[in-house]
Amino acid sequence: MLCCLVMVRPSCSPGRRAADAAGVSGLLAPGFADYRRALQCWKAPWIDVPLVLSWEKAGPLSHPHLQAPVAWICNPHNPTGQLWSRASLEPLLATHGLVICDEAFLPLVPTGEQQSMIPLVEHHPNLVVIRSLTKLFGVAGLRVGYAIAQPERLKRWSGWRDPWPVNGIAAAMTEQLLVPRGRYQAWCRRVQHWTATEGAWMQRQLTAVPGLCPMPSSVNYLLVAGAGSLVPLREAMEQRHRILLRDCRSFEGLGESWLRIGLQSRRNNRRIIRALREELQRSPLA
Repeated sequence: MLCCLVMVRPSCSPGRRAADAAGVSGLLAPGFADYRRALQCWKAPWIDVPLVLSWEKAGPLSHPHLQAPVAWICNPHNPTGQLWSRASLEPLLATHGLVICDEAFLPLVPTGEQQSMIPLVEHHPNLVVIRSLTKLFGVAGLRVGYAIAQPERLKRWSGWRDPWPVNGIAAAMTEQLLVPRGRYQAWCRRVQHWTATEGAWMQRQLTAVPGLCPMPSSVNYLLVAGAGSLVPLREAMEQRHRILLRDCRSFEGLGESWLRIGLQSRRNNRRIIRALREELQRSPLA
């Protein structure tokens, strides 16, 4: 067996792997904040590579080049929703000492598995692929996912992580969610259909809202740009409509003029659109 899988919970272990590679990490900005948090845990250096916040389709797209020995890839990208092509990611394995590819959202994407790096693990000891169950099944409270890499690397990692990374309840639930495989595949198809259908509908509806510009997305959230600050709009949505929209100021490279909206049921998506229109009629964006 040339590659293996280990169950994990979110922690600083990926940052320890980067530190072990004795190199600077390259991260796209904006990007998922926990990568930086993990690197800080182990005092591992990194550089932010600005991501151009303009694209015409959700993907597959070519991943930007990262000028660093360690490459952190988020595919699809969080928070933009861009899907990177495997053809553009594979060359990184020849130019980087370590490539960590986070595919937490990939199972939600129709035909997304065609872009997965997992088939490359067998022949590339410098590749680690991370997956999560929390996005696909909506079970964030379980705090469970898994990493796929060659055995030597995972054995070294096992010496760094907590002795009990996944509790008994989470382990039992994981077995129910993943076995039998036919049930898992059927659930993936259902989620992927929802992502494609609701994503396209929400994109059209948001495009028609004055002052808002939803960016193309391959996953179950849309990054939305505003003509001005969206902070008052977000606060009004929460206070008057009890609707929480993701404030993007915590993402490096984004500011007050960005929101991220997660897909809901059609009924709840309609509610979001109605509330947005109502608030923007009351207080149009500058």
